[in-house]
Formats: sequence, C-alpha cells, structure tokens
Amino acid sequence: MLLKFHGGCQEVGMSCIEFIGKKRILLDCGMHPSTGEIPKIENSEDLEVIISHAHLDHCGAVPFYKFKKIYCTHPTSDLMYITWKDTLNLTKAYKEEDIQRSMESIESLNYYEEKVLDNNIKFKFYNAGHILGSSSIYLEIEDKRIFYTGDINEVSTKTLKGADTDIEDIDILIIESTYGSPLDIKPSRKELEKELINEIAETIEEGGKVLIPVFAIGRAQEILMIINNYMRCGKLKEVPIYTDGSLIHATSIYLSYSEWLNPKVRNLLEQGINPFGEIKKADDTVFNKEPCIIISTSGMVQGGPILKYLKLLKNPKNKIILTGYQAEGTLGRELEEGAKEITPFKNTIPIRGKVVKIEFSGHSDYNSLIRYLKKLPKPEKAIVMHGERYQALSFAMTIWKNLKIPTYVPVRNTILPL
Repeated sequence: MLLKFHGGCQEVGMSCIEFIGKKRILLDCGMHPSTGEIPKIENSEDLEVIISHAHLDHCGAVPFYKFKKIYCTHPTSDLMYITWKDTLNLTKAYKEEDIQRSMESIESLNYYEEKVLDNNIKFKFYNAGHILGSSSIYLEIEDKRIFYTGDINEVSTKTLKGADTDIEDIDILIIESTYGSPLDIKPSRKELEKELINEIAETIEEGGKVLIPVFAIGRAQEILMIINNYMRCGKLKEVPIYTDGSLIHATSIYLSYSEWLNPKVRNLLEQGINPFGEIKKADDTVFNKEPCIIISTSGMVQGGPILKYLKLLKNPKNKIILTGYQAEGTLGRELEEGAKEITPFKNTIPIRGKVVKIEFSGHSDYNSLIRYLKKLPKPEKAIVMHGERYQALSFAMTIWKNLKIPTYVPVRNTILPL
C-alpha cells in the first residue's frame, strides 16, 4: 500500500490523498482557494472518493472527475451542492451536468456507520467539529488502521460539539496543522465574541456599517448566532442584519439537520427561537445612511457578492471584520496585511475604513491540537498535512517531541509507503 499526496502538502488548500494498493481510494479532492488549481487524478472512473467535509479546499475538485462512488455524511452531501454551485457561478470551472453527475454518485452515511468496500476495506466517519457534517475518517485497509483527521475543532462552538477523540487503535495518523505553530495560540471563544460585539457596537454608535465576509458554511452560522444572541439579550443595539450569497441556503440546511448541531441550538429551536435570526437578503438599501451589518460570502474576499460591498470601505466610518483564515494570494490577505487600496474589479478602491481581524476559526489552535493529540491512541507514525510550510514543519516537530514516533511532512506528488 502506497500513499500519494496530490495536494494539501505544506499548504492550506487542495487536500487530496490517494491510497494505491489492491484498490485505489481517494481521501478528499479539493480545489486551491486562491489559485483554483486542482489535483491531477488519473483513471478517476476506477476510484472511490471519501470526502471529509464540504469546504472548497476538500471537495471543490470532485465535479472535474467521473468517480465510481463518492462517500460523505448526509449534511455534507447537501452542503457540497452549495459549494459546487458557488464555484460554478464564480469561475465557470465546470458545468451543471458535472455537478448533477457528482450528486448522483454520492452515498451518504451517518457518523459511526461502518461501510465495507471491496477487498474488505472498511471505513467510518467520526465528528470533526469543524462545520456541519464534517468528519474525521477511520480506515482499515490492508491490515493498517489509518485515521485521517480532516479539519478539526477540538472545542465546542455555538453551533457544534467538539471533535470526537474516543477513537479505536491507530497505526497511521494523518493530521491537519493549519495552526500547528506554537505561535498560533488563539483567544478563548468568549473573548473573541466580546471583541466582535465591541467592534460592531463601536461602528454602529458612530453611524457606520459593518461588513463581515464569511465562509458560507460554518463561519456564517456561527457569526449570525453570536450577533443575534447579543441583540436578543439587549447587549447589542438592534440594527438590520443583511446577508448575501450562498450562506442563506447553507443556513437553511443547518436548520434542517438540527440533530447534528450542538444541543444548545436544538433547545433554542424547541423554544421557537431561530438562533440565526431573520435572514434578510441585502439590496441597494445597504448603501444608504443607516447603520447596519452586512454578512456575505466569500470568507477570503476572493469572489462572491462581498466584492460589491467593498466600496463601503471608502468611508472611514465603516469597518470590515475578517473572521477567518485568509490564504496567500487572496484579497482578504491583502486587507489583513494593511493594503491601502484594493482592486476587486477594474476600479481601485481606497481603504479608508477600519480593517479588523477577529478569527473565529473552525480549526483547533496550537494548544487545542496538542490536547486533541494527547486524547487519541498513540499511532506508529504520523503524517502532517493542511498547513503552510512553517506550521506543518513546526507541528511535526511537536508530534515527534510528544509521541516519539516517525513523523512526515510530505511535499506535493510524493509517494510514501505505509
């Protein structure tokens, strides 16, 4: 059995690992969020692919190929459709019939439901705590027990329970490292919520508008729930909250799968309270003089309806709050690094409004990754993926220091024997 790494190597984007043996299996098939690059897969008709979750960098390349079968959880199946439609609308990367073909190839499963493939290969999904339906994948293949974490969040959030750690014995651990450096220590969720509300309140009091770019799946629902909660409690002045993009559809899917959410969300729903508030579609009224909050995709400001609201940043009263990871090469990263002007379209926009970064990440930070690692059964070897070069190498050293096991940080297109 060999592992070939098509992407997600010393980078955040294009996650894709191929198992090559008596049977070929793919774990994830993502697109790079800033470049649109996809993995180069040969003879895809013979391949079965197991998808960890519905974010672009893990499933965005699936419609480019004709896979034999696609496995994922039930919510991921619905959410992937949104991701693929977004990609089609923004980039025309593939066609509607490619999406339809992919949807018809999906077999969806619940957490902990074992699936047996040819050659007695088994796998099942565990909760990864990252977004609705996100999974870590446990595989038994050719006498090896492999645990692929996917993207994990070890702590509970407003919408989801934290990642499962009660896992069976592991021979090979494949783990993400988005925040794998000891420098990547984030404030607590309560501190982040307080900072977010304070920044919003400050702008509203000054008569300004708050622009919040979000990932349609996960970040959007978390932010909506926090803001609406503070408004319901009277701790934040009520102003219109406008939304735009596919987060509107994604939020309805969250509500459809309430049994997969944090029990606190279900309790609110049982009381007749929509935790995400009334969804108001943004229109031209957001450009008038009234204070408001605009929540829109995309989270890295790299396309989508968020771009048409960026001209609000010409006004020093207005503010943009970046709430997630901003990959290299994105407009979001430019803003984060202090760009004085940006060019989302043909015309350049001067940045006079305030730019704030408050990262409500769906990923574990360094301390959380360490806790997660210590809760898992000790593997024989580890492979570090899904982190930029410094984070991946740094976390590999941490694993070696803590577990004293061989740890690998692959580069793209390399092959590693199990």
